[in-house]
Amino acid sequence: MMAKRIFFLSVFFLFFQNSMCLKLWVVSSKFRTTEDSRDHKTYQKTRSFLKAKQWLEYKLDPELSKIELENQETGEFRGIGLIKCYVPYGIGEVDANEHEFEYVIKIRDGHADFQVNKIFSFIRDPNDIVLNYGPKNEKVAKITIRSCFRPLMDDFFEFIK
Repeated sequence: MMAKRIFFLSVFFLFFQNSMCLKLWVVSSKFRTTEDSRDHKTYQKTRSFLKAKQWLEYKLDPELSKIELENQETGEFRGIGLIKCYVPYGIGEVDANEHEFEYVIKIRDGHADFQVNKIFSFIRDPNDIVLNYGPKNEKVAKITIRSCFRPLMDDFFEFIK
């Protein structure tokens, strides 16, 4: 009887330990995405592409951010970004201030697209351990996009002019 109880507690502990995966409680990916498109006569495929690369290298945190695909002929960038931007989660909860995401940018003469996918928000302690994760629900995802990603995109479109 005791061996059976220990076995079930061990299985429960292993399951519980594995279920502590940080991304387990994140809201559906459809709420962790945003995109924007802009038309402007000063967007030039070559010049704006080079400015976009410069923006990506200097605006996104170099700790994790990287351009994974860069194609000047098609005017496309794909990669992973990390930004620091404070988002309050609510009373009694740890707030997020770092946001990891995937991006797709396409630039053509007179037009640019910026898409952000798989936003994952967190905070780290002084020992570089991730303490919180999110967005935890649709409301927090909307706040994160409005507070952090809309201004980021506005800055991008202004910079590549």
